[in-house]
Amino acid sequence: MVTLPPKLRCRRRKSKPSPLTILSNDLIADILSRLTVKHLMQMKCVSKSWNNLISDPIFIKIHLHRSSLNPQFSLISSHNDDHSFVPFPVTRLWENRRINLPRDPCFQLHNKNCYDVVGSCNGLVCLVGYSLNVITRYKKFWLRFWNPATRAISQKLGFFFYYDRYKYEYYKFMFGYDNSTETYKVVALRSVTNHPLSETDVKVFSLGDNVWRTIHGFPAIPLQLHFGHEYDGVHLSCTINWMAIQDVFGRDDAVEQYVIISLDLSTETFTQLMPPENYDNYGGISPNICVLMDSLCFSYDEEAEFFIWRMTKFGDEKSCYSES
Repeated sequence: MVTLPPKLRCRRRKSKPSPLTILSNDLIADILSRLTVKHLMQMKCVSKSWNNLISDPIFIKIHLHRSSLNPQFSLISSHNDDHSFVPFPVTRLWENRRINLPRDPCFQLHNKNCYDVVGSCNGLVCLVGYSLNVITRYKKFWLRFWNPATRAISQKLGFFFYYDRYKYEYYKFMFGYDNSTETYKVVALRSVTNHPLSETDVKVFSLGDNVWRTIHGFPAIPLQLHFGHEYDGVHLSCTINWMAIQDVFGRDDAVEQYVIISLDLSTETFTQLMPPENYDNYGGISPNICVLMDSLCFSYDEEAEFFIWRMTKFGDEKSCYSES
């Protein structure tokens, strides 16, 4: 038997366990806000206090802001008439990796009784579905709101009917967010007659009151109604924006001029923005708009060259500069 010297025995008796490190609530919230939604759903099971923290609206806003710094793309995959929603991080494109289609049936749209994705905002995806009575020619539309991360999905909402008399009288939808009222909104556009330059029927649906309202006075003809997804509208800073055309009367005949129509989701009013001064409005070149680096951008192709203008201050036409 080995006996320790008295000095060592004394030191051992005096040694104390290291104190526990206690993190403050603010530090815990900061750490959790950097996790993905998938991991946050798992962390809600740790304790009641963590569940309350992760469910708090203020924490959700902080997490949304930080998530926007690591954006994701999404695409719709079609295979044998089976449409799937495919999200993937932007970094995967930089790394040139293959994009694998999810096998999880949760990402298949037919399981949700919808046929298309209207758009996504703050991680929430808006889906649209419809049915057609072939005898009466009445179409019934509905919406569903889905969070792919939490797999939560709403019931069918926003039902409305319209008489499908002409094959090109169809609704096109856009999805956005009203920061002033913290309300998600869906905008529906349709040409109301069979004339190519007819009036545009505009309806707005607010998630919460579940009511469609009609907005009058769309000042031009959106290209989206005549050329499909190539000219989809874009959501930016509480607005929906479309590339459109309008008649401008000169000395002899009316010519078509391209303009940008912006709908403020807060006031539900229209504003008309002109293309950059250097753009030839009458050159017959169809331009487009998109959102890059949180700015509205105007672009077009001309003789194998690609031109793009970035509006650094939204709504200020003079803030556009070329990045071609």
